[in-house]
Amino acid sequence: MVAIKPQATDRFLANPPENTRLFLVHGADAGGVTERVRTLEKLAQARDPGGGNLIRFQSDEVAADPGRISDEALSVSMFGGEPILSLRVSDGRHNVMPALAPMLETPPQGAWIIVAAAELRPTSPLRKAFEASADAASIICYELEDRDVGQMVRDMIREAGLAIDEDALETLTASLGADRLATRNEIEKLILYAGSDSPVTLTHVAEAVGENLALRSDRIIDAALAGRSAAMDNDLVRLRNEGQSASGLATQMLRHLMMMQSLRERVDTGSGARQAVEAARPPVFFKRRAMVTEALNRWAADDLRQARSWTADAIAASRKTPQLEFELVSDALHKIALEARKQGRSRR
Repeated sequence: MVAIKPQATDRFLANPPENTRLFLVHGADAGGVTERVRTLEKLAQARDPGGGNLIRFQSDEVAADPGRISDEALSVSMFGGEPILSLRVSDGRHNVMPALAPMLETPPQGAWIIVAAAELRPTSPLRKAFEASADAASIICYELEDRDVGQMVRDMIREAGLAIDEDALETLTASLGADRLATRNEIEKLILYAGSDSPVTLTHVAEAVGENLALRSDRIIDAALAGRSAAMDNDLVRLRNEGQSASGLATQMLRHLMMMQSLRERVDTGSGARQAVEAARPPVFFKRRAMVTEALNRWAADDLRQARSWTADAIAASRKTPQLEFELVSDALHKIALEARKQGRSRR
């Protein structure tokens, strides 16, 4: 089976072909990968009268013992149920192909194999092998764009039997991140908070997920643009310890810098910084407006272009060497913070 097109992913996952039991789920959206792997695990358990026997592996285990996947796939569980083997490739340097190649060549009839990985290039041996197999499916998970976030909000609010005010929708959409799973969790929290109170208003949004709307990534971005390295480092450490996506943070920074460039153009043609921020569409979350205004007064158009270039370079480099993702993104943010401090001194 060829790679599943992104727009067809949800439809495919709702009812995959009965004879497809090998799946590769990969992409830049770590939360999306996790969510879709969970969907496949539940599907495999639901289709097996015995409930399935879910076994999870890490890539270092499989790289060290390539025969383990075959052994588990061909074994008969003493507890009943087919083996559901869920493998997470946690490091691109772990070679899992010796373990998976025999399964792709001769797919097991009584087992499921689900592989989760970060973003894979089209030339990746793992991706090529799954996309070339008639018995496998390759599913790519792109990070959410603003329109995707907005549609997810609308769909989930509607499915909960609620409506949402337009300003609440705009603020929520602008404040949520690109990670599908994290975004879904925040929307579910809002729905739970609103209960039967419809429509959902800006007050609901601020009270239910207000703290999370000033997401740690937002604080990191604001601190970098203000030159506050110490505050930025505190949140970067927490981000890393919690296993959050550094590339997702960099993507959010890139979007923010693009918005800042647009606002800077308004300021350069006569608008006040505060007025430009308040008129921004999608709106800047109200708790961030003072920081964004401060940054807008600090950063000139040419400097914003340079910051955007550093960020884009970090994203590109992290895709080539995902094991250095955090270091590359952190380095770009420190360059931006250093530049912000220089600009602050030059404006005194």
